[in-house]
Amino acid sequence: MSSDTNPRRCEGEKPLQAYTLNEARYYLVVTPCGQCLKGPWEVDAVESDQTPGLLSIESHCGNCRARRLFAFSCRRPQPADGPEALQINPTDQPSRIVDLGQWLSLFYMLIESAASERDRRTARRTGYRAAMCLAEALKFYADDDEPPASAFFYDRTAEARRRHPESFSRQRLRDMQAKLPDSGAMARRIRRDERRKGHPWWRFWR
Repeated sequence: MSSDTNPRRCEGEKPLQAYTLNEARYYLVVTPCGQCLKGPWEVDAVESDQTPGLLSIESHCGNCRARRLFAFSCRRPQPADGPEALQINPTDQPSRIVDLGQWLSLFYMLIESAASERDRRTARRTGYRAAMCLAEALKFYADDDEPPASAFFYDRTAEARRRHPESFSRQRLRDMQAKLPDSGAMARRIRRDERRKGHPWWRFWR
């Protein structure tokens, strides 16, 4: 177990470019701990830097409890109200910090979690998050069914693509997306769920 009393950031480390705070949080889920190689990173505190658009996220490893400070350059450092707060990336451009393979891993993890969840409201929220992750994965494709090599940022995801290229077919991802409920309908149902519970429906990280 780490003996750090304060989270540390590596010297000279540049802020990671995230479109939203939500994207930064997903990055922490898929990024392994540098000490135990496990994780995920769990958020302790989010602070806005004096420089507009910069965020500092204090985190600890869920496995070994090591602590680290992550810095992000974020276009939308604080979530808006309403449905827009669920957005990961409001643009058509792919993520610069979470690659295609990682978005798919998040999708499968969330779909499995939604399927095993007994509470229907929680299952709907989790399923909606899964659908958003799959949409982020599809942003890496151009006109081909095969993803470009640039869609894989890390050796482990590039190796997964090399071993199982069929898993990364754009048509396969589209077929999976087509089997999901309509995103607009999902959002409306979640909104009704959360209004009945008496707290903002978009705070799905809590």
